[in-house]
Amino acid sequence: MYKFIEWRKTYLFFAAFFCLSVGITSCKKKVNPLGENVYPSDYIMGSIVVDTFDLLTYTVEEDSVASKDPEFNLLGSYNDPTFGMVEASFYTQLTLSGFSPDFGDLASKKIDSAVIAFQYGGYYGSVNKNQLFEIYELTESLSADSTYTRKSIVNVNPQNLVPTLNNEGYIKPNPLKPTVVGTDTLSPQLRIPIDTVFARNMLVLAENSVNDKDFLENFKGFYVKVNNASMMPGEGAILYLASTKSASKLTVYYSDAQGPNKFDFIITSKAVDFNHIDVDYTGTKMSQLLTDSTLGKKEYYAQAFTTRAKIDFPSLNNLPKDVFIHNATLEIPLSYYPAGDLYPSEQVNVVANLFKGDKKKYTLSTVTYSMTKKAYIIDLRTYVQNVLKGDIQNYGIYVSPKRFNTSVERIIFNGSNTLNKKKPKLKIVYTKL
Repeated sequence: MYKFIEWRKTYLFFAAFFCLSVGITSCKKKVNPLGENVYPSDYIMGSIVVDTFDLLTYTVEEDSVASKDPEFNLLGSYNDPTFGMVEASFYTQLTLSGFSPDFGDLASKKIDSAVIAFQYGGYYGSVNKNQLFEIYELTESLSADSTYTRKSIVNVNPQNLVPTLNNEGYIKPNPLKPTVVGTDTLSPQLRIPIDTVFARNMLVLAENSVNDKDFLENFKGFYVKVNNASMMPGEGAILYLASTKSASKLTVYYSDAQGPNKFDFIITSKAVDFNHIDVDYTGTKMSQLLTDSTLGKKEYYAQAFTTRAKIDFPSLNNLPKDVFIHNATLEIPLSYYPAGDLYPSEQVNVVANLFKGDKKKYTLSTVTYSMTKKAYIIDLRTYVQNVLKGDIQNYGIYVSPKRFNTSVERIIFNGSNTLNKKKPKLKIVYTKL
């Protein structure tokens, strides 16, 4: 079930989140080190509180982020004043709504129109401007066995299938307004017209296909993108498209002497699809930060698909090893209270490299933004306890939008030397054993 989430004046609607917490594992047998015995409250009376830790804050770039079979197909572009230009497009297969349909004499049919519709799953940015949508036919098959990342490219036919005579592809998205098709009022949709000559050829392929495999040998799929002019900082939006919803489909409308009719090509959960994300940091603060990590002392960033916020705790090495950790709480505030359309993530994932030579990032927790503190509050008790025990390494943590490979959310954090009032802070309460 989809819902609307209001963050100031911006909306995002998506499948309900579930908070997941994956246990950290031991470097000896890589078993779950959770479940430590909790000391009685009277034992805490003699505990020590430390909140003067040095924190190193910066941003690291992710090279290859998997983008196949996403929750949403992403489409559009926006100009972020801090992160630069972000543009999203996607590749997808289509399948038949019925095998070997009988259209009769197709030569006698008039193709009235063809429209590919995508039900909205949300958006990010400002939808008050038109965007120019384009669609191309794939000349290369998509494979369920292939690994696709946000940088992957598939070959396409250079002919744009969206009619250009009357700028039909120039559309102002409206994810909050119901769509009316004929006499039906439907959930909000993005509806892009398709060339009718191409649509007729699609009916021919459908009529001659006995199954989806047969159909996909002749029609590989679509590449859906935008071709927007330059945008001012703060302009534009990325649309979240729920492509596997029943309302998302290519419909060819045709008629003959018997009257109007239609045929659907659908996008099922079995269809192979992936998102392609381009970013241009040229001349931005993000570019400067990735070049000089010390700038992260003032502010540091995280952006879905591209970068994670990194926090190191060198002072943990100065703590006694024979201690019991009662509490270890990390507070990481935002650089400013979110306003406008480029809101920070409601939830973030906290991950870490735990073992020497192991490049895998293990999930420590999923954390929700605190409106009262204007910060993410992260429980690191188990992490710190196991670092001091020597079961895992003190490599620091990474923080990023929870929907890292299916959104374009971004976050600006206060660095350890920020001029703003609130700074990142680690507070540990422990008792000597």
